[in-house]
Amino acid sequence: MEIMREMGEEYTLREYIYSLRFYILFIVVFFISSAIIGYLGFLNELFSAALQYIQQLSENVKGFSDSYPLWVSFLLFFFVIFLNNAFTCFIDILSGPLAGIVPLFSAFVNGGIVGWFVQQEGGIVLIAIIPHGVFEIPAFLISAAIGLRLGREVFRSRDERDLGGELKRGLWVFLTLVLPLLVIAAIIESALITLLPLVVK
Repeated sequence: MEIMREMGEEYTLREYIYSLRFYILFIVVFFISSAIIGYLGFLNELFSAALQYIQQLSENVKGFSDSYPLWVSFLLFFFVIFLNNAFTCFIDILSGPLAGIVPLFSAFVNGGIVGWFVQQEGGIVLIAIIPHGVFEIPAFLISAAIGLRLGREVFRSRDERDLGGELKRGLWVFLTLVLPLLVIAAIIESALITLLPLVVK
């Protein structure tokens, strides 16, 4: 069990995540709401533009990796996916003190993309998302929840505020929970991208 010691106090990972429960619940509701908005076709330009960027990045990597062995393609996709997701989660946490605007926007866009993509391509998309999404989406939601908590901390009175401590605890969770989840998600997604075309040929 991961334990963080700070100023004579101990925090287990489970205890910290439990303390985030209301922030996580809010982010989950927000994420689902944005997925519904995307599915219903609202803000199509925003979600389609974000998805086009992701697809273009994937095509660029695929075009570069086609001339290399399969394991090289796998590693290339893994590092691109992992670093992109890790950077997004890190920014969600680090920018939290800015009133939580960035993590909320990130959750809104990611949820909207999922809903918009399902509306465009059908429910089969969910089958493609679920294997890595069960690890990736919780990592995103936890990071956004930490960012929201940091945003709330800014508005506390000076005597009650502990922004530095909250940021330290948030980054501890990022290192011990979020990054491992993203590693697993990136392995699964990279394997699907590189191996699935061989199976369906």
